[in-house]
Amino acid sequence: MRLEIEIWFGDVDAFGHVNNVKYARFLETARAKFFLEKFGKLEPTFVIRRLEMDFLVPMFLGETAVVEMWVGNIGNTSWEFLYRITDKASGREVVRARSVQVWVDLRTNTKMPIPEDVRKVLEAERRDEE
Repeated sequence: MRLEIEIWFGDVDAFGHVNNVKYARFLETARAKFFLEKFGKLEPTFVIRRLEMDFLVPMFLGETAVVEMWVGNIGNTSWEFLYRITDKASGREVVRARSVQVWVDLRTNTKMPIPEDVRKVLEAERRDEE
């Protein structure tokens, strides 16, 4: 999955570069796009258990971030999304990230096995970390 995001004034902080919180929002946008494209809807069916981000170099106003996301390991109730954010113009790698999602039963607020239809989509999108 690939997504381009233009860097706007509200994305930068007092240092003039993209604020770290904005990168987390870019990843959230990629996850939402993934589920909308694959299932045609967004339902609150999973929670983020873990989010790790390595900030490699800064991005600045006027640049375009390219967010790539793919599926890593898949467990019984959880799975990984792996991410890479690059600068569109230069190709330089800006951020590497990983999130772990857990499928939940909204009635009981407990984890539950990933539904088979979701698992099939995740398995089709799985690839080794690059």
